[in-house]
Amino acid sequence: MAKLYKLYYFVVLLLCFVESLCDVLCEPGFCSEFRQETGCGRTAPECRINNATHHGLTLASPTICNCCEFCLPTFNEGDHCSRGGPGLGTTIGRCGHGLTCVAEAGGNFCRRMTTPCHRAQDDFDRRHLTGNTGALEERPECDGKGKYGVVACVPTQTCFCQSETGERIFGEAPYLGPQTKQNMHCRCSRLHEEIKRNLGPGLRKPVVGPRCTPDGNFFPIQCLDRTCHCVDTATGVVRQGSGTTVNLDKRPMTDLVCYDASLDPYPEQHRGQPPFNYTTTCIKGIQDRVDLIEQSRDEGFNVDFYSTVTGCLPDWTQTRIAVRNRTRICVDDRGKQIGNYQAAPNTPEFNNMDCKCAHTTSIMGSSSETPVCCANGNFRRIQCRRGMCRCVDSDGRQEGLERADVTRLSCFTQNWRTC
Repeated sequence: MAKLYKLYYFVVLLLCFVESLCDVLCEPGFCSEFRQETGCGRTAPECRINNATHHGLTLASPTICNCCEFCLPTFNEGDHCSRGGPGLGTTIGRCGHGLTCVAEAGGNFCRRMTTPCHRAQDDFDRRHLTGNTGALEERPECDGKGKYGVVACVPTQTCFCQSETGERIFGEAPYLGPQTKQNMHCRCSRLHEEIKRNLGPGLRKPVVGPRCTPDGNFFPIQCLDRTCHCVDTATGVVRQGSGTTVNLDKRPMTDLVCYDASLDPYPEQHRGQPPFNYTTTCIKGIQDRVDLIEQSRDEGFNVDFYSTVTGCLPDWTQTRIAVRNRTRICVDDRGKQIGNYQAAPNTPEFNNMDCKCAHTTSIMGSSSETPVCCANGNFRRIQCRRGMCRCVDSDGRQEGLERADVTRLSCFTQNWRTC
């Protein structure tokens, strides 16, 4: 499976070695001798103070082997800053979280970034001040660059990963309060989006990226060729210690201390005698089809069936929409149909089917407040809860105020109950 995993190996290798780079460049014990003989200068006070008005980023200093620490002060909104350039001098520091240096009359000042995420925050804040935000609406979260945060939630339902532009991507978990966001890092899911956007177009066959968990984090085990490592589920960086590495030619990945059976829907792949596997039914199916196409070409047949080889989801399972007897149905990670959600061919319901609501209800399990789905598994445009109804978007997020009278909703139609 070397061809299919080429990029996957590269990405995980990068994550694997980035933390041990200094060990390669510098001899063990060098820094302790360097600090003893040369000493480290006192860093800027902002990192030591670290309060609402004085704060900074602690970084490795530009000394040999980064033996000392360096403090980069971060400026507050309205503080003077430098945009750089010839003759403008040097400023040690930068504008803080969500701020950028703007040229104005009288100099350069740190101002709040103008980004789609910040504009969405401003819109929420304006509506909130006038009492026009819904009970289940959440204020958008933006990162330090003004991009959308990694997680969005629908209270009482689920949280899901989102891209920097605020689009829902792979990764979803039941909403259990603030801890859900804290546990969903979504870096693996976002890495897959980067791969798809930058490398996917034009390639004949799917690119396999690192394996994710259903909530968008890194699967706790990643493999390079025939060696499997335990990794940090938030960053994907290889962990060190006893029992964190196995060779699949001799031992299964189930011997790793980080193996979690609850995260592995395909335990049958690791049974039997060596050599063992690190794969899933979906990944194996792709490789089998690719091998068949390559074999046909080697034997002189003029074939080009790569367009029929569809990729797997970031957790290496099948897509959540399947076609059976020409009818589209919503399925879970094992390909089992969810409820009776389906759509007949040559219908609008068939063409716009996304199964997001069906998948959310499946994740919520026995909850008494699952959303109402359309017959094709999409979110019904109007959702009702405890006597109040609200408009929602295709991801199930509330839009505007809820109403007791459904006819007063902006999304109301006569057939709202049946989509």
